[in-house]
Amino acid sequence: MTVSTIYHPRMISVPVSPYCELARWILDRRGIPYYEECHAPVFHVLATRRCGGGNVVPVLDTGEASLLDAREVVDYYEARGPREQAVYPEDTEARTDTKKLFDFFFDIFGVAVRSWAYAYMLPMQRSTSRAWSDRIPLWERIGVLFLYPLLAAAVRRNLGLQPDTISRQQQVIEAALAQVEARLADGRRFLMGEKLTAPDLALAALACQPWISYRPPCGLRWTTGVPAPPVSLFCGSIGKSDLHAPWIWLQSASMHRGKP
Repeated sequence: MTVSTIYHPRMISVPVSPYCELARWILDRRGIPYYEECHAPVFHVLATRRCGGGNVVPVLDTGEASLLDAREVVDYYEARGPREQAVYPEDTEARTDTKKLFDFFFDIFGVAVRSWAYAYMLPMQRSTSRAWSDRIPLWERIGVLFLYPLLAAAVRRNLGLQPDTISRQQQVIEAALAQVEARLADGRRFLMGEKLTAPDLALAALACQPWISYRPPCGLRWTTGVPAPPVSLFCGSIGKSDLHAPWIWLQSASMHRGKP
């Protein structure tokens, strides 16, 4: 087993997670190689609890600490990385404003996107089983194949999904995107001005799904159409110039195969 260190951590993840994607982007942007240990939903708890975690992914083992969600990953490397890679400004007031916007995307927007996507996915057993089975151990693949109804019920319960989840979370997503467009209306390059900061990374990683429809195997569709160009172009520009493309977090596993 690879020994985890600050500059070569081990990440426990699930194949379909915008929050795991955010952690990947933070590590990739800082040029930090990592070993990713991927598990199917529900089965992942066996691995996260060994590191002091619970239901939440990602969990990042740095050797000296266990980081129990993506926000902890952001904060941990922000405190230890070089200033030129910082995602929060030095100015106290600007830092407070940046942190507030990041927390909005992390705690409200990302949660809405995750719930919205899973509400679409879970009824489609065949395609979702395929997505969940990417890069996981063989015994978990067998478990997903035979235990999918139980796993889906557990995920549905953990996320609090209800019959109106899609419509309710869609309203949250659309309201958040409207705020983003209003912020970008003055022509600024990034959300906080002319420099990429934590909210840009959070918006990009947590919100890939709404503006790019997911093609087979899952066949997800955004029922009201893609957002207006300012938001989609903004996110696409970050993906191409600073981090990754394409903009589909459900396909993030294939984008990150072969990580050291």
